[in-house]
Amino acid sequence: MTRYELFRKRIAPALFLAGVAWIAYDTCDRQERTKATFVFDFGAAEHDVRAVEAEIWMNGQQVTEFRRTAMDGGYIGKTKFDGSLPDTDGEIRIDVELDNGEHRLVTRQIHFAEGSTVTIPLERDLR
Repeated sequence: MTRYELFRKRIAPALFLAGVAWIAYDTCDRQERTKATFVFDFGAAEHDVRAVEAEIWMNGQQVTEFRRTAMDGGYIGKTKFDGSLPDTDGEIRIDVELDNGEHRLVTRQIHFAEGSTVTIPLERDLR
């Protein structure tokens, strides 16, 4: 077997597989996610809330969204959602629909750690 055949049949495939493995590792490493639970605290206004929509933005991009609507004649109750996000800092934009049809838009800066529960107090904004 010549040097060329040795390279073509043994070394080149090994280098190719090592390159693919490195690319896969690099891609997975960049996509680290941080998991957190977001809880909306409506306080005394809880019985007035009919729908809520939330978007989380990071680095100028929307990374997740959440929607919940109460059944006819009901109220929304306790509201929380889990997120798996690419960063630990961002902005949450919340649109709350009240029973009188009025919409309240609330924007908050958020910071969280892995596995944390972030409570967002909204009672003051819904009065």
